Amino acid sequence: MKKTIQIFVVLPVLFLLSIAITGCDAEKFYDQSLSLPGDNWPDDEALSFTVNIEDTASPYTFYINVRNSASYRYNNIYFFLTTTFPDGGMSRDTIECMLAARDGAWLGKGRGKYRDNRIWIRDNIHFPRKGEYKLSLNQAMREKVLPGISEAGVRLEKK
Repeated sequence: MKKTIQIFVVLPVLFLLSIAITGCDAEKFYDQSLSLPGDNWPDDEALSFTVNIEDTASPYTFYINVRNSASYRYNNIYFFLTTTFPDGGMSRDTIECMLAARDGAWLGKGRGKYRDNRIWIRDNIHFPRKGEYKLSLNQAMREKVLPGISEAGVRLEKK
């Protein structure tokens, strides 16, 4: 009898906990990061992400995810973001993301060796047509191999 009561108490609690955990990120439409072996990012290595857009009416918010080690020697990072549209057209932007404050304190979350940053880039993005968009990130820090970056990626939230 005691096991039956425990099951009836534990199962609803686990169910509510799982709903709370998955419900915390309800605005996420796309969120993908890729690892860089050895925390090194060659300038000729693009991190590519394919996003399938079906809703062209809704606005999206765009973020860049960066995971850096505490040994990263800059307070910022520059990216080249290349967007390839479903019709084959392309655009390229240069984006600066701050990883540390002026006093040198790391931004983002984490303790120890790594810091995780989700950096807001732009609100109210509307995709002009349905289909697959390819987003490619390259580091643009004027170093052949940039040490101290372990992951980078993109996140889109649908409003």
